[in-house]
Amino acid sequence: MQAIAQADAAGEPASLLSAFFGLDNELPFRANMLCLGAAGMDGMPVVLSQTVDQATLQPDDFQVVTASGELRVPSCATLRPAQDPGELRTVLLIGEFGNSDDDPPVSVQVVGELLSAAAHSQSGKQVNFQGSSTEIIPLNAGPSLVLAQRIPIANLAPDTRGTTCPEGVAQAVRVTWTGGVRRPGREEVGDAERQAYRVTVQRADGTTAEVIPARLADLEDGDNNHLLCLDTTDTAISVSFPAGHLVDPNQDLNPHTQVDVDQGAY
Repeated sequence: MQAIAQADAAGEPASLLSAFFGLDNELPFRANMLCLGAAGMDGMPVVLSQTVDQATLQPDDFQVVTASGELRVPSCATLRPAQDPGELRTVLLIGEFGNSDDDPPVSVQVVGELLSAAAHSQSGKQVNFQGSSTEIIPLNAGPSLVLAQRIPIANLAPDTRGTTCPEGVAQAVRVTWTGGVRRPGREEVGDAERQAYRVTVQRADGTTAEVIPARLADLEDGDNNHLLCLDTTDTAISVSFPAGHLVDPNQDLNPHTQVDVDQGAY
C-alpha cells in the first residue's frame, strides 16, 4: 500500500485553494442530474491543490461553518462537471450551508480521509487533505482565477467533454476559476473572452511580453476550466483577465483577476 503524505514531492501541503458560495437555495432543476434532490439547494465549488482520488470522496469529508458557528455537512459532493483528465480537483458541495442574508457560510474544512490521485503526483504517493481549510468567498462576490497550469500539448486528453486545442499550437495553459463562468445572460464564452485573456510569457533572453491566446478551448462542458492555447513556446508565467466580462451562476460579474502559472505540468 502506498504511503499517504501530507505534502507533495515539492513540499507543498495539501490545501483547499478556494471555496465559493455560488448559489443560495438556487440550484436549478438540472442539478438533479449531478445529485438527486439537488434542485433548490445551495451550491459551493471547492478547488483543491491536487486532483482527487474519486474513490475516497464522500460528502461527510467536508464540514461547513456558518457565521453563527453552526456546523453543516453537505448532502452531496461530486467532481462533476469538471471531469476531464487533470481537472478532477473541483468538488461541488451541495446542501444547506446557511443563508446569505442572516447566517452565511464562512469557512469549510476537510474532516475526512480525502486523498489525492497518485497518478498525478510526481512522487507517486497520495496526499491527504484532512485538516485543510479555507474561508468561503461570499455569495455576492464575482468569480476569479484561482489556478493556472502549464499543459504540454502531448498531455492533452484526446477525448474530452468540451472543446480542445487545435493541432499546431505550441502549448496550453489550463486556468481554473473559483466557480463556473459564462457571459452575462448565461451564454457560453467565445472569441471576445479569448481576446480579453492576457498571458505573460518569459522569453529566452529573460524579457517578458503579454500574448493573447491563439484559441480558447475547454468550452461547452459547463465546468470552471478554460484552456488557453498558445502559439508560442516562450514560458507562460502568469494569466490575467479584466473585470466585468464573466459571471458566476448567481450573475455576479468577475473582478480583475490574475494568477501565476504553475510550472509543474500535470
